[in-house]
Amino acid sequence: MSIHSLILLIAPPMVGVLVGYASGGRIAGLRSIRLSAVWLLWLAAVVQAAQYHVAALRHPGTLVVVFGLVLWWLAVNLPRWPLAIRVAGVAITVGALANGVTVALNGRMPYQPSGAEAVGLRPDLTTPKNEPADDATRFALLGDTIPVTPLKKLVSPGDVLIGAGTVALTALAMRRRHDQPDPGPQHITGGET
Repeated sequence: MSIHSLILLIAPPMVGVLVGYASGGRIAGLRSIRLSAVWLLWLAAVVQAAQYHVAALRHPGTLVVVFGLVLWWLAVNLPRWPLAIRVAGVAITVGALANGVTVALNGRMPYQPSGAEAVGLRPDLTTPKNEPADDATRFALLGDTIPVTPLKKLVSPGDVLIGAGTVALTALAMRRRHDQPDPGPQHITGGET
């Protein structure tokens, strides 16, 4: 993994922490969000990292496995979270689904060759994760089409949703207090003034 990829990976939670602090939140608020099956995220990270180092995993289907593990983790956790945080989780889920469908239909995440060239990358490079888009590419608009010039990277609309959802989820979780449970649905009873 390149330093630029690492920056794209850690930037959303870090921005979320900054937004959380700016809006009066505290890191301690993160403890109020119960996380289950974290091993699924670790497994997804290991599989994705191994894809670069294990020849047998340099198959496009490996990315579908990674997306599947992340979606499984979200399916386990989303129903337990408070509504606002659930909405942020849904944004992450939609982004992961967009990326997963695009990879499943094309074998790899397609990227725009002209966009790659514009950010200083080779426009014809095929990797275990990416391939240049062409006339046969399906859902090319959901591929890596958005340039991040300072990092010499292209990202997909799904990546943007995942990043924005991560920022929101982190900031919203920081605003929650550990000693204040989610009140759930509010019921109005008669006779009180």
